[in-house]
Parts: sequence; structure tokens; C-alpha cells
Amino acid sequence: MAGESNSDNNGVKKKPNIGEKIKKYKEQSETSVFRDARPIHTPFKEYQPNGYHLKFMQVITRHGRRTPESTRYPLEMWSCNNIENLISDHTEKPTCAKGQLTVFGTKDLINVGRAYHTLLIDRLQFLSPQYTPSEIYIRSSDRERTISSARSLMHGLYGGSFAESNERSPRSSTFEIRPEPIENMYPRGSCQRFSFLKSLLPKHPVVLNDQKKSELAKFNQRVQAIFDDAKDDDAPFYLQGWRSYAGLVNSFDCFKNHGLPLPRGFTQQVVERMYLEAAKEYKSMGLFPDMSVLGIGRFVGDLSRQMFAKANNEKSVHPLKFALYSAHDSTLASLLVAFKMYDDNKHPETASTLEFLLYEKESEKVEKEKEKKTVVGSKDDDKQFVKIIYNQKVLHMEDCNDQEVDNMCPLGRFREICDSLIPTNYTEQCKITDEEKKRFNVAIQNAKL
Repeated sequence: MAGESNSDNNGVKKKPNIGEKIKKYKEQSETSVFRDARPIHTPFKEYQPNGYHLKFMQVITRHGRRTPESTRYPLEMWSCNNIENLISDHTEKPTCAKGQLTVFGTKDLINVGRAYHTLLIDRLQFLSPQYTPSEIYIRSSDRERTISSARSLMHGLYGGSFAESNERSPRSSTFEIRPEPIENMYPRGSCQRFSFLKSLLPKHPVVLNDQKKSELAKFNQRVQAIFDDAKDDDAPFYLQGWRSYAGLVNSFDCFKNHGLPLPRGFTQQVVERMYLEAAKEYKSMGLFPDMSVLGIGRFVGDLSRQMFAKANNEKSVHPLKFALYSAHDSTLASLLVAFKMYDDNKHPETASTLEFLLYEKESEKVEKEKEKKTVVGSKDDDKQFVKIIYNQKVLHMEDCNDQEVDNMCPLGRFREICDSLIPTNYTEQCKITDEEKKRFNVAIQNAKL
């Protein structure tokens, strides 16, 4: 406090108590450059391909910035909205809970929603100017941070409040929230085959060779040394160790992206390498195709059934134009790996967006191509195409590169790719015998680069 001495009677500098530290950290966070959401630069031309019209759009998001999921840090350092009145700035900010969306995270998704308002309402006139429930489908995982992120995005898109006191009641909710046991928007450790294959990845020759070439062991020691030196540092972020870089980056983000002090040594070079290693961990899942089928394949089935129902003009989805799925980094990373389009060597950041857009050729363009005899396939697949945009950048699926038309994948080919990722019997395919485990281990040991 002003006017008070920071030293005792012997001139020894006093250490601030924990309450003073927390207050200082919180003030530092709330006045940092991180308090505002990242700017979004929408590539409007990519959404208006000549000769096509947008028919349907699916958006999968990662939640906004959040608090740590650990109890080792005082949660009073972060500012969170009141869950029951998420969008209001007039309510007293409560103490945060573990893994909760922060005020910064709320701003993230409001910002995304406003960008979609500009794109889909102002520029494309695709969605109705007023919120029309029949045009929009919303699904969230059963986590406060994803539910609140979906509410925030919808607030940015249409204004008003999308917070409901009985959010989890299917009769009154605009959100679909599936019970935890049947959620499929992220890989489940309860699938034995998936978990076993995941445990083999660190032993895979491709992974080991990359780690040797990149001298990962030395980098691990460097990061550990940063934490060891931070024990007496005036920074709240400290870890004794970490199991994965994906997990480390998630914890790191809770501090860095809220403007909270970090231990000395986290240079830009170190941070970029951490994100790279987190991306590598996710991308390594592609070494075992079964991991995509069992990890995210059921969700691919949900997405594709909705997409193809719209493509086939089924009555059940006739008014539907926009589907929002509020999910996690593991959701986005798993989809990028499954569709073989994880080109960005970066862990999916908070408020990331992955879009699947269904386009239909205008009648005149279809007739011209029929005259040239270039249109093949079914009636529906002839004139419809899928474009994928991740964080404002067009992506290309490896298995569709040679068949793309106007930077898009033909619907028929997209259908084939989706079908190859959907498990035929998830329960049975998740089983794995001891004999199979032995065969996998032998194959890994004998594998050649």
C-alpha cells in the first residue's frame, strides 16, 4: 500500500504475502495487452467462389481462454464471469473454478461470433438477421468452458443472452449436450485399443528418429531447467514435470495468454518449440490409422450424416444452415489428423475454428459442365463440393488433392473419406487381446523407416 515500507526494521526486504501477490498478478493480467481478443482477418473471397452458393456450414471450435485444471494455483488470479449470467458485465465476478472460461475467454468467442455476423449476415446474407432457431444447430461437450464458449459465440453472432438456467434440459435448451459416457467429440481413454496404440507411439521408430534428429532430450532438459530455476522466482507458473507437451502447452497458455508472469527462460524460441512438440504428439496419431477411426470416427459420423442429409435436401434439415460444435483442442487436432490436413505445426490455440462448408454449383454452371461431359457420379454429388477452412486458412485433404475442383473436394469423394473413418462397430473395434498387443509390439520393434 502507498506510504508503507517494503523493508523491516533491519532493512531486509519483506516478501509480499500470498494475498498481495495474487492481487498484483490479477491487476497485471487485467491491464495486460492480452485482455483483448486476437483480431480475425476473414478471407471473404474464399467464401464466395464464382459459380457456387453456400448451402450449409459446420463450425467446430475450441473453447476460449480458461483457468488451469489444477488446484496448485490460486484461482483468484483469474477473472471469470458469473455462469448464470455469462454475458453481463454488471454482475460481480466470482472466484473461478478449475478449467473455467475466463472473462478473456468470453471475449475470444464473442469476437469469433461477431466475425461470423459480418461474414454470414452482413456480407453473404446467408443467415437471417434475427436469430432463427430452425436455421441453427448447437452442440457442446459437457464442460462449463465449452458451454460458455458456445453461448459467447452466439452472443457475438446475434446479441442477447444465450445463457439458460436449465441448460442441460433437452426440452428447454437450444444446445445439445450429450451425457459424458456417450460423448464422442474427443478421443476416449475407455477405448482399450485406442489407449494401447497411444501408449505405443513413444516407441514408434518414426517418433524416435524424429526425437533423435531434433535433439528433443536436450530441449526437455532445457525446459526442466527453466522450471527448476523458477522455484524461487516471482512467477506463479511452475511445474515439477509434465507428461506431454500438449498438456504443458495447455497449462502454459492459462498464464501466458492472461498476461500473468512466467518464469525467466521462456523465450519466444522455447515457446515455439513447445507448440511444435505438442503438434507432433497429435500428428503422430496418424501412424496408426485405427487411432483416428476409434478416437474421432464416431464424431466424423455425426458430422457427415448431418452434412449429407443437407446435401440430399432431406426435410429434417431443410431450414438448417449453420451448425456449431463447441469442443476442445483434442477435437480439432484429431479431425485435422484424421482428414490428413494437419499442415500447421502448431497446437490448436484457444478459440480456433475448423469449418466444413457445403457449396452447390449454380444451375448455369452445372449445365455448361454437362455439355462438356465433365460431370460424373450421382445427381447430388455432381454439383456439390466441400471446402475446409481452419483459422481463416483453406486446408486440403491429402486424399482429395488430385480430385479438387475450384479449391474444393467433390462431395462424393468427401463421402468416401468420411466413410473410411467411421467405425462399423465401435464397441467391438475397441477390444484388443493380449495376442494382438504382442503382435503390435513385435511389429514396432521390427519396423524400419
